[in-house]
Amino acid sequence: MNSILLFSSSASTAVSEGIAIFKPLYWVFGKCMGFLLELLGNQYFVAIVIFTVVTRLLLLPLNVKQQKTMARTTRLQPKIQKIQNKYPDPKDRAKMNQEIQDLYSREGHNPMQMGCGPMLFQLVFLMGIIGIIYYPLVYVLGMSAVNDNSQAILDTILPIYRDIIGDADAKITYFQLNILENFDAYKDALVTSFPDIFTAEKCEAITQYREGMNLFGIDMTAFPHWKDGIIIIFPILCLVTSLASSVVSTIIQKKNNPAAGQQMASMMAMMLMMPFFSFYISFKVPAAVGFYWIISNLVAILQQIFIFKQYPPRKTQARLMVENTIERRSREENVKKIK
Repeated sequence: MNSILLFSSSASTAVSEGIAIFKPLYWVFGKCMGFLLELLGNQYFVAIVIFTVVTRLLLLPLNVKQQKTMARTTRLQPKIQKIQNKYPDPKDRAKMNQEIQDLYSREGHNPMQMGCGPMLFQLVFLMGIIGIIYYPLVYVLGMSAVNDNSQAILDTILPIYRDIIGDADAKITYFQLNILENFDAYKDALVTSFPDIFTAEKCEAITQYREGMNLFGIDMTAFPHWKDGIIIIFPILCLVTSLASSVVSTIIQKKNNPAAGQQMASMMAMMLMMPFFSFYISFKVPAAVGFYWIISNLVAILQQIFIFKQYPPRKTQARLMVENTIERRSREENVKKIK
């Protein structure tokens, strides 16, 4: 989540347009969001929920594969411990590792398949969501000319913004979000200075989009703050749902691999750090990003429970044992035929 902070622009002379490598992703997500908004009658947050659920469904095969890999690793744990006990001397570490690798080879097991694939996929998806939240004029409403004229537009709205907040030195950090948030105040100046960009049709689209960014009367383009009332519920829910997801994940991993209890204890501290980090970050991003995290955490909890119920450790290990036996016998038969 550190990369989220890269989207900010701290000076009024530099307009952030996002991370270049992710711009194709912004475009794809923007097109999808535009389609969903049209389909759902501008129900912005329903579209975010659909995005999140679809993403988790796409991740389901990877998560199931992780579950099976974890079960296979658990089944091999007694054999691995036997090899480790065989080589207590640190000087024999190379021999021990080689025997463990030979065991994996015989069993047709690759522990690296547990990997970080789902996490990386979620990070990429998060970048796409951040992109359409931070840069909606360009990527959702199709106003690409805003990027081409960003500095001139900024110079036009900055004096108005400073008058609004009563600070002659104020700087606009999130350019397109700022336009959305203060569009009523900026509209006349923007239409006068940039008639080809802010046409009547685009102004209407911005107004409708702006209305869709309100959830239960809360402006979701705003950044949560302790002094701003009910909007503080989003960082709190980010923390609660993230903690719940971490706890559920820990419980399931312990049941999957009871032998890893000590290792899990050391990992628990790291797992608890992430929810509090997301709580901190949720004050640095628009409330709409926090909403996405909340939905993502809730869906993740349901997905973890579903996978655990569908692929319980003991049944999965038994099934894998049968599959491995069949596979081993098949390899042995093929070797005999070759001989």
